Amino acid sequence: MGKISLDERLKREKEKLHRLVEEAIKNEIPIIQDEAVMRQNRKVDALVVGLQKELGHHMRKE
Repeated sequence: MGKISLDERLKREKEKLHRLVEEAIKNEIPIIQDEAVMRQNRKVDALVVGLQKELGHHMRKE
């Protein structure tokens, strides 16, 4: 299996976050109190930072 691009990983993790948020809302759990949502949100945040760094590095090379 080849390396998954950062863009693709971000897309997949955002989709997972969206599903978790929908489930929390359906179960009437405040999102801020849902540990699975918060953990996934931190994962998405880290990927966004990584993508920004990658794009910034690429822009400086040009």
